[in-house]
Amino acid sequence: MRISILPILLAIPATLYSTDIYHSSSGSIQIRANLNPLIVPWTTKLNSTVLIISAPRERKNLHIITKCEHRESTLYSKGDSNGKILSVIQVYFTTPCEDQGIRVGDSEYIFTDTNYTLPLKSIDTITTEFVNTSSTELLALMRALPNMGSERKDTTIVEKLQRIQALYRKASTETQSDLAQSILVDRLDAKYISPVGGYSLPNKDILIPGANRGYRMDTTDGVHHGWDIMAPHGTPVQALSKGKIIRIVDDWNWGYFNILKKWDLSDDDKLTNLDIFRGNQIWLQTMDGNVVFYSHLSKISPSITVGTSVKKWEYIWNIGVSGVPEKHYKNIHLHFEIQKNPFHQDIKNHNFLDIMRWSYLGNGLKNTEVLDQMLEIFE
Repeated sequence: MRISILPILLAIPATLYSTDIYHSSSGSIQIRANLNPLIVPWTTKLNSTVLIISAPRERKNLHIITKCEHRESTLYSKGDSNGKILSVIQVYFTTPCEDQGIRVGDSEYIFTDTNYTLPLKSIDTITTEFVNTSSTELLALMRALPNMGSERKDTTIVEKLQRIQALYRKASTETQSDLAQSILVDRLDAKYISPVGGYSLPNKDILIPGANRGYRMDTTDGVHHGWDIMAPHGTPVQALSKGKIIRIVDDWNWGYFNILKKWDLSDDDKLTNLDIFRGNQIWLQTMDGNVVFYSHLSKISPSITVGTSVKKWEYIWNIGVSGVPEKHYKNIHLHFEIQKNPFHQDIKNHNFLDIMRWSYLGNGLKNTEVLDQMLEIFE
């Protein structure tokens, strides 16, 4: 029997709401295996998977219950000597979705004990994970393409399923390899530009990372973590490299100064206070994994959203006075700092405080060393 992708047999509703159709199979129905290690809905190569399900002979019309829009077909179904039916079901995910939970149902019930987790991810999620992956690991992914071996005629159902699984693995590895290569190519052009068009980076000691901020020793570590570019209120700022916006703070007001913690502070307390001093801000994660904090911005437009991908030179927003120490502040500027990605194994699930804990570029360097570093990383 040749296993092929068959036309849709049955359209399954995305969600079933009736509470009286849920039932336990007492372990008699099980999803035995999923053959695709990486399901990427709404793509060409990886938008489907094949599931192997065992159930009692009397269970008819088995199908998959998922919140994701999908279509499915039964490729193979055969009974065995133990009174079980082995079903091979192919499922296509037809729209973007990352809800990984599925169950099995039949014409009467949704079986509550058939919970199964599928490896559904979007291209955007995989890309984000890879941006938070070191270049060495990305190179290893590119070199991991599997050897499919020579073509052979599959005769048994087991051989056919093994072949399908190998094809899925190959497609999964190729997709990840292509994404890894794309990110590595972007990193070759990773030199930054000035985030304020027409304005050079500062070279005065007081305006670069490591400058003394002793007047804030009661609320912070007393050190300047970034660069200050002096420019008029409303001056546009731009993406200093290709990347994606991962955080927006646009509700800053003077009342935030009332919640600053003072003295006897933990390191996290100091970082949280610094977050208040940055005012309205946009965080841009560049393709090299680093995160840039654009700070002291004016009120940010709702048209600027988290998840937006931007190109180098692309307009982000405007310089304001949010987060500055007084309402009539004269030294208006863009403050920006660059958090260096440490590429920890668990970094793919980081939160905002985790990123603030990363070391900033220029940390621990002498002024002359900071200036040398600027020549290396900026155009």
